[in-house]
Amino acid sequence: MAGSEPSPDDPEETDPFAALTLKERIAVATAQDPTKAMAVLVLFLFGLAFFVAFALVFPRVAVIFTLGTLVVGGLAAAGYVLLTRAEN
Repeated sequence: MAGSEPSPDDPEETDPFAALTLKERIAVATAQDPTKAMAVLVLFLFGLAFFVAFALVFPRVAVIFTLGTLVVGGLAAAGYVLLTRAEN
């Protein structure tokens, strides 16, 4: 049938995951390898517990690290937005 095969020029038709949102991609990755997903979750929770303990012992340093992380994250997000707008 004409038109039923994907065109090599259109990347969305050749890659079935291109149309998925980030949440859908995370769900697919979790379903494909739940052991890796649980390992990432455990590492995240360990890091969060470590940061809470760090904040209880050294609150001023934890505030500085948190503010630094927010500033770097904000700069990264602003750079991403600027680069995507410049691309269009």
